This record gives sequence, structure tokens and C-alpha cells, in this order.
Amino acid sequence: MAPLTHSPLNKASAIPLKQALFLLPIMLVTLPIYSESFTAKRTGQGFTGLTQDFTSSLSNPALLTKFRNDNDVFVSLNIGIMASDKYNVIDTAEDISNDLDTLADDINGMSLQIIQSPEQMKNYNDDLNQQVDTIIADFEKIDGQVVKVRNGLNLQIIIPNQFLSFGLFTNQYSRIAGVMDYNESDEEILNDAILSGDLDLKDLKSTTSAIGYSVAEAGFMAGYPVVTDTNYDLSVGAKLKYQRIDLYYNRVQISDFDDDDFEITNDENITNKSGANIDLGLYVNWGEERQWHAALVTNNLIKQTVHHAEQNLIFTLENSTSFGLSYQNSWLNLATDIDLTDREQIASIEPSKYAGVGAEFRFYEHIQFRLGYRTDLNNVDDDIYTAGIGISPWDVFAVDIAAFTGGSDTIGAALQLSLKI
Repeated sequence: MAPLTHSPLNKASAIPLKQALFLLPIMLVTLPIYSESFTAKRTGQGFTGLTQDFTSSLSNPALLTKFRNDNDVFVSLNIGIMASDKYNVIDTAEDISNDLDTLADDINGMSLQIIQSPEQMKNYNDDLNQQVDTIIADFEKIDGQVVKVRNGLNLQIIIPNQFLSFGLFTNQYSRIAGVMDYNESDEEILNDAILSGDLDLKDLKSTTSAIGYSVAEAGFMAGYPVVTDTNYDLSVGAKLKYQRIDLYYNRVQISDFDDDDFEITNDENITNKSGANIDLGLYVNWGEERQWHAALVTNNLIKQTVHHAEQNLIFTLENSTSFGLSYQNSWLNLATDIDLTDREQIASIEPSKYAGVGAEFRFYEHIQFRLGYRTDLNNVDDDIYTAGIGISPWDVFAVDIAAFTGGSDTIGAALQLSLKI
């Protein structure tokens, strides 16, 4: 099991501001987060997966019982990322940072310029004023606009059998968002600097703030077939896990935007909490060909709360329950997953509550094509459209890829590598 302290899973969500100025301040924005898993198969099919098969046991541990007799061991690695930057905040913020450096060099180097005429001085000042106008226009363009980023990474090893199927897993998911806060006094500071011939970028008042969280967990899951009847099958499952929750916050002035050491996940910016938790799953299938499938999953039975005392920020990982229903045959899988309760919440922002629908089409047994759609019933997040493809030669090695897009220029992708032995 991977350690839950400063592991690469947590480091992966730390992006230095120099490269992206930004994962800017999160000013309490929400991102779609699926606390149970982030897999390419689930993502491509509209973020549905509670009624798939044992390879989706991270979503529902009761699915551990849904396997073929020739399946012995299953291993999968998943990675995914989602980003939203509707107003080109990242590119514009990088332009601001570079333009401020250039302006500071030009203003502070005025005394070294050889000015031979009043007209030359006027042209020089006009150029400086134009630089200020460009910088202020960019500031106003992205003031208060939000950048949102989410990532997920998990590994599972499953050993199915007819008595008690079980597996080991590690899972990490995080959300980071940011916003720039433009202070109008900066325009006066820049104009005064032109007159005085001296500009110290540390005098600027505009700031960027960042808030985010990461949940890393590792544990054991098991599934048991409670009822095997001629008319229906019923299974239950559970995940026992140890969690670490990191809550991030940082706020810096614009003069620090280019510092290599500005990382939201520096130790001084983290408040964390660790503890045990439990997920429960129920799965039933019925019909003459067992074509109907339903599931009920409850995640995080034990409520976890992390408080950032300095900023009075609170992240709450609540118990959440979801329902899944699907129709499956040899070439088609139609599924829907619906949240019955709200998901986790940060500060006073309204939590999300999702409903997704998706379809998987199977060709020649070893090729799958997926489509889906997901909406937020609480109207917090934008609607998302998904697509994916899976290739599983001889049903031994599989590669699944998914991509999605949605409102506010939201884009994302996921990759899953799997091996059945």
C-alpha cells in the first residue's frame, strides 16, 4: 500500500505557480469530484459504473462478486484530470506577470536611457503608459474569474472467488481552484512609478488566493453473494480504508507570482486530518438473462471535518449515497447513476449532486465504445458530455481512454490500464 503522507499522489496535485500562475485562487469553487473512484470506463460512460462488473469494484465493492469463473486476478491503474478555464485566466495571468517584469525593467532603467529630445521623452512615456493600459486591461479581464482543476489516481488489485472476493486499493483525488483579486489602486501605483522612475512590484496590492483539498486513501474491500436464486442474485460489499485529507490555502501578492517556491501544497499551507472510514455497497441483478442490474452505494460512513483555523475554512467529507440502474446484454450496456444525497463540501459553497446516463457498445467482444452525459442536480457544476473507447485483446490486457467536455470550457481525460490473469 502506498503511504498516505507526502506521497507522489499528493505531490501530483501541486503545480508551481511559475508554470501556471494559477491554479489560481480558488476562492471556494466547486469541482465535480467522485470520492469513490475516477476510472476511464466510468468516465467514458457518463460517470456511471455502480452496476458494471468486478473491474469497477472501486465504485461499488458489491461488484466483486460479478466475475467469470476463469478470472483469477485483476490489476488496474487509473489516472484522470479535469480543468476549466473559461476566461483564459492562466494565459492572461502569465501575460500580466511577464508584462509587469518588462514594465519594471523599463521604468527602473529610465535613468540609463539617453534622451536627446522632448519628443523622444514623450514617445518613451507613451510606451510606458501603453504598457500600463495593457496590464490593467488584462487585470480587469480576469478579475474574479475562476480556474478549476481536479485530478484522480488509483490502483486496485482484485482476487475474485466464489466464496469471498476481495481486493486491495489505493485511491487519491483532489480539487484545486483559484481566482485573482485585482486591486484598483495598482493602476495609480503604476502611473506614479512612471513619473518617479521607480517601480517596486512588491508595492502592488493585487493578490491571488488558492484553496484546494486532496483525499488519499488505502484499504481492503470484499464482496459476498448473499442470495443466488433462479430469479435474482443479491450481493453485498464493503471497503475498509484509511484516509488522509489535506486542506490547502495560500494567498500571495502579484510580486510572488514568478517565485519557484510558490506551491499551494507547501507544509506551511496545509492542514490535514487522518482516520479510518467505511464504504458499503449493494448489488442485485435479475431477469431471464440477468439483463437488469441495480445498485445502492454509501460512501464514507464516518464524517470527516478539516478546519483551517487561520482562514476559518472548513472542508467536510459527508456520508453520500448513490443509486445505479442498468440494462446489459452481450453487445449493449445502458446505465444511469443518481446521487441520492449531496457530496462533499468546502466552506459555505453549495455541494454538488450528480445524475449521469451512459451507454457502452461492444464490438467483436474486445472493443468497447462509450458515450455519456452528466448533470448537477444542484446546478453547481456545468453539464458534461463524455466519450470513451476500450480495447481488450483476448480479454487479458485492456486499455481504456475517455475524454469529456462541458460548460465553462471544461475539458478532461482519463486513462485506465488493466490486466486480467
